[in-house]
Amino acid sequence: MKIDKNYSNFLNSVNQAKPGYAHESKKTEQPAKKQANVEVNISKEAQALLDADQVDISEKVKSIKAAIQNGEYEVDASKISSELVRTIQTQKEQ
Repeated sequence: MKIDKNYSNFLNSVNQAKPGYAHESKKTEQPAKKQANVEVNISKEAQALLDADQVDISEKVKSIKAAIQNGEYEVDASKISSELVRTIQTQKEQ
């Protein structure tokens, strides 16, 4: 079987299109920028507020989970629908 030049050119173009194949566009890539280290200090008061808020949220989540498991959790459809309408109106204004 004889392979002509056109077929070889075709194979070369296919190989160049494969991911990971080194070609000239790779040379133009910019080196990754180094990220600067950032240090954040939180005051003791702010940390206490954050911790207290997390405790409140976890207590709310536990009570909701218990209500769902006991079949006691009720959804207020009118509250949900009014909030949906309010959200849609706010989005239209923007």
